Amino acid sequence: MGGKAFLSLLPDTTFPRLAPAIYASSKSSLLPRLTPLFQYVGVPHEAPEKQDYGDIDFVVACPNASIGHEEIKNALGANVCIPSAQSDGRGTHHFAMRLADLVPSQPAGANEQATAEASDVYVQVDVNIRKDAQDWKNIMFFHAYGDLGMIMGRLAASVGLHLGELGLKVSSQALVPTYSPTFELSTSMPDIMSFFGLSMDRWEAGFATQHETFEWIASSRFYVPCQISIPASRAKSRSNRSMYQAYFHWNDARAKATAQNDGLSLQKQETNDTETIIRQEALVFFGKQEEHNALAQENERRLRVKAMWNGRKVGEWTSWSGRLVGRLMKFMRQSVGEQKIGEMTEEELKQHVLQAKETIELQLAQEQQARESVQADVNVNTSDLE
Repeated sequence: MGGKAFLSLLPDTTFPRLAPAIYASSKSSLLPRLTPLFQYVGVPHEAPEKQDYGDIDFVVACPNASIGHEEIKNALGANVCIPSAQSDGRGTHHFAMRLADLVPSQPAGANEQATAEASDVYVQVDVNIRKDAQDWKNIMFFHAYGDLGMIMGRLAASVGLHLGELGLKVSSQALVPTYSPTFELSTSMPDIMSFFGLSMDRWEAGFATQHETFEWIASSRFYVPCQISIPASRAKSRSNRSMYQAYFHWNDARAKATAQNDGLSLQKQETNDTETIIRQEALVFFGKQEEHNALAQENERRLRVKAMWNGRKVGEWTSWSGRLVGRLMKFMRQSVGEQKIGEMTEEELKQHVLQAKETIELQLAQEQQARESVQADVNVNTSDLE
């Protein structure tokens, strides 16, 4: 946020963008202040070739005790805090700190020293508390190297998959409407990178330039330049992401070169068949096929039951309506059971419904006879009184 969160709380202060030396020094000073509080503390790898920084972002998880924003504020030595809006205390907490309290006495340059020593110069420190170790690892990975995570998301989308902070997912209409159409494949980023054919060793070695990250993306077995694009709905919201935009300029140039060399159209190629194959491959690779198929079968069963086991169908078979239909369906659920109903063919279900109708008609006759008997007794008692 670069201090924007504190404009109303600290109106007379400034939050300048930090030069790399000041940023690195401040990060090194703050890291040991947080490590006693959490089992996992880190800062995602910074974007390559970044010239300055608006704030310092820490990601933490698994507190060693009951930790809230006040404990973090005290540990950091922050002046002001804006707590996370999440009721469980997780999420991002924002802290404002005097830069003079963070930088060493002899930073890299005289201009930086003068800026840092000014009493009204602050730096924003964000502490993002994640729910567990796996969540922490995913955030540290997905937010590393600037916009690389978002770019990987577009690579995944180009083959019909969804990659984000929570891992890799696939959309499956075979699960709708009983379950969510989004089916989780994996939360392990190393496993996901293996599926995409992207080297984790190269990722861990680091990237000195943006171009190196772009080439790493291009090494994926799924990379096809003309298939990757920015959704129109996101183009405006991503316009201030310089690395993200730079990647698509770079990718567009590769797409044009590929099209010219191969004599292909620049329009996005038909990918339905390819995406279907890759989705199926992903289910097998991550060991999720059996789970997915079981959910799909259950969804199909429920859809089939819903199509033949409803008030309209029962009304057609029995020539009943309203409360009588409701009574019959309740009787069937109690006497036959939902599971068995779902296993029947339509003809078998119809026969059971007609048998249930006969039973309920007998019940109705008995109920009517009982009411008439009660009424007869009332009439006798009344005549005796007269």
